[in-house]
Amino acid sequence: MQLKKLAAVAALGVLFAPAAHADPETVIEINPAIPSAELNRKAAKAQIQLKEVRKKIQTVQKDLKVKQVQQQRAKQVISQTQIALEKARAELAALDKQQRISWEKLQQLQNDLSSLETEVSGTKTQIANLLVSSYKNRRPEALILFFKNVDVAQKGRLLQYSRYINEANNRVLRQLAEQKEQLIQQEAAVKAELARLKKLIAQQQAKLRELGSSHRDAVADSRRLAGEIGRYDANIRQLRQNEQNLNQVLAQIAARRTAQQRNQAAAKRKAAQQRNQSANAKTPTPAPTAQVNHVGLARLQGQLRRPASGRVMGRFGQARAGGGVWNGIFIATPATSVRSVAAGEVAYAAHLAGYGNTVIIDHGEGYLSVYSGLGSLSVGAGGKVSANQTLGITGTLPAGEQGLYFEIRYRNRAMNPLAWLR
Repeated sequence: MQLKKLAAVAALGVLFAPAAHADPETVIEINPAIPSAELNRKAAKAQIQLKEVRKKIQTVQKDLKVKQVQQQRAKQVISQTQIALEKARAELAALDKQQRISWEKLQQLQNDLSSLETEVSGTKTQIANLLVSSYKNRRPEALILFFKNVDVAQKGRLLQYSRYINEANNRVLRQLAEQKEQLIQQEAAVKAELARLKKLIAQQQAKLRELGSSHRDAVADSRRLAGEIGRYDANIRQLRQNEQNLNQVLAQIAARRTAQQRNQAAAKRKAAQQRNQSANAKTPTPAPTAQVNHVGLARLQGQLRRPASGRVMGRFGQARAGGGVWNGIFIATPATSVRSVAAGEVAYAAHLAGYGNTVIIDHGEGYLSVYSGLGSLSVGAGGKVSANQTLGITGTLPAGEQGLYFEIRYRNRAMNPLAWLR
């Protein structure tokens, strides 16, 4: 029974582990009573399966390295974009500062221009008044009064003073006009600088948005790759466990083969001793041992009742959300009774890592039925069960699905349970 239980665990670990994408045919079942030739065949098959598992481990490890390289590149992109973002923000801050300075300069120029225009206006008023006075002074009667009783030298001085005043007024007007022109040119230059800065700021803001998008994408890629790496790590751990299970199966097969050889040698010695006994000697009849009535499931195809009520949410051969495919069916249901689909012997009834409480029933002729995700168990390994007997109550699978996972296997091959159920 211990050998059968170990074989059942190995079968589960190798075949319908969702994270390992297992092959439905990679199962070794050990029956303590099988002959030596059959043990040799199963040992050879286990060796092939072990080779396949190791090959899968190498493949997953190779894929894992690829994902790790991709994640490292994503981290480099994150670092590079972070540096570029900080630089772009600093450049944008500098442009904003230049823009503020230019705005202040423009405001000062506009104030100066306004003051200059006020000054020009006042100067023009003064010059206009002077021109009016000069015009009045040029009238004949005014000239007569101006030159009357005045000597020639004084007249010359007065005329020279008049010319000086006019020239001074003209210089003031020219200087004011030049200052105004300079201010207008400076104002135009500042406005052009502001337009240039505005364009640069818009470009820098667009660059920041692009860098931010690249940075967010890189962070998302890194998180996605971290999740994938975690799943690959889980796959490798599961495959390592499968490898260990197969090694244990092979060790049990070897031990069983050795035990059979010892038993055969002992039987031969005993037979020789019996032949040497007298013809009247009586050989004690061994006590009868209980036998399990294994009737198989072949004749019951399409007639079996469902092991639990509920809706079939996962069908044989369909992809599972967590990876791999369903090697049986998943019946979604709240807590309800789980019943044996046919009579047989309980080969396994205990918690199984990755699957929760699991019951495996041997129906004979190479047929097994598997019930996983039970919240509680009502049977134990080695016990006999009848058809429709309660095995336990449904619970939740480790992946979070609430209900029952059910398989039917024939000679270690997963079959479509719906073909047996009515």
